[in-house]
Amino acid sequence: MKIDFKNFSIKKSVASAEFIKCDVRERFADVLYMAVNGIRAHTLAMKIFKSDGPTDYTYEEVMMIKRTAENFCTPAFIDGLRAQISE
Repeated sequence: MKIDFKNFSIKKSVASAEFIKCDVRERFADVLYMAVNGIRAHTLAMKIFKSDGPTDYTYEEVMMIKRTAENFCTPAFIDGLRAQISE
């Protein structure tokens, strides 16, 4: 499954239908790096940080990304991630 952390869409507000595109690679990689234990989290954090546009992730990586986002990120980020995963 491909996820693009470089051109990540986030809603402007809960009531808005407008989105902004932003580069969340470093910020989300830092969440993984600082908050999730294990070498797999480290490897995934570096993969996201070094990514350049849509990047393929394994099922296991996507599950780690989803769990991390749901526990440590804003609802706006979670919605943006869900939108990409459901495409």
